Amino acid sequence: MDRSTVLLFALALGCAPLPAGDASGATLRFAVVSDTHTGNTEHNGRKVFRRIIEILNDRKPDLLVHCGDWIISPTPDQAGLATADTFLHYLSLLDSSIAFYPALGNHEGDYDGFAYARSFFPVLGDSGWYSFDHGNAHFFVVENNSDAPDSSLPGYRSCTPNGGINTPGSRQRTWLANDLAARSDETVWTFGIGHRAYYGAEQYAGRKNIESARRGEGSFCRLIEDAGVDLFFNGDQHCYTRTTPIRDGQAVPESDSATVYLTLGGGGGRTDRGKKAGLGFPVLGGFPEGAYVAGTKTANFFLLCEVEGRSLRAEVVDTSGAVMDSFRIRK
Repeated sequence: MDRSTVLLFALALGCAPLPAGDASGATLRFAVVSDTHTGNTEHNGRKVFRRIIEILNDRKPDLLVHCGDWIISPTPDQAGLATADTFLHYLSLLDSSIAFYPALGNHEGDYDGFAYARSFFPVLGDSGWYSFDHGNAHFFVVENNSDAPDSSLPGYRSCTPNGGINTPGSRQRTWLANDLAARSDETVWTFGIGHRAYYGAEQYAGRKNIESARRGEGSFCRLIEDAGVDLFFNGDQHCYTRTTPIRDGQAVPESDSATVYLTLGGGGGRTDRGKKAGLGFPVLGGFPEGAYVAGTKTANFFLLCEVEGRSLRAEVVDTSGAVMDSFRIRK
């Protein structure tokens, strides 16, 4: 498949959101993957992503959501074009019945403030944040790589400065508050997608300065918890972690004002990252007591969710098809 054909396929995948269905009995199946790093030949990111696509083509969810770091570096030179082409090629193998919705990772920001990466998927618009409905569920996608002071970290320096999701009054924060307030009365489930982890447990520099988003008036997590967001999906850290429901930085019983945070960075990037530097896992500094339910860095994986009415069942599936973790939520 030549580059123009692959790009046209990517543009088609990034088109209009899917229509809402009946809220009371709606069935929705969707998958979430992150950090595929398909340009990374040394660590077989492309092989992992292809295997995940094979499994998804067999199970046929309605949607595939990607939490960012599709590729290694989308620079418009030979190396950057090759990594982008690799990702688009493998994505073109996805069954045409499965809609694809991407979020921007820090690697997508390695050139020109995401502009090159955004050109592949019109749904990302001029900002990188958007929302859509499917069945009785509302999905929102945020760009959370580039809020100051985090954009000074290695690997984030080329992201657009101050994306604003952690900044009250910013354009992105205002958009999200209005988007959540405008949800349909038929919305039962709300799912958030972003790249960076708020409750990931991998120890490396990308965790710094994220604690300020977890709690307190005006924090991002407080905003989505107040809005009753059920699950927030992210990648960035190359591991799997799942929290209990969290409310303002504390573990709480299930409620309409708490959110479960899942780190899903197992789509192909190195899961052994940090071993040479002696960085441990899990590192739970700053985690609420009792909030850490499950976590692993031993395999590549994706998440598969099935929503039927007011019940959700989720499985974390590795590249052999085995279930690594599962949970249910009933509302």
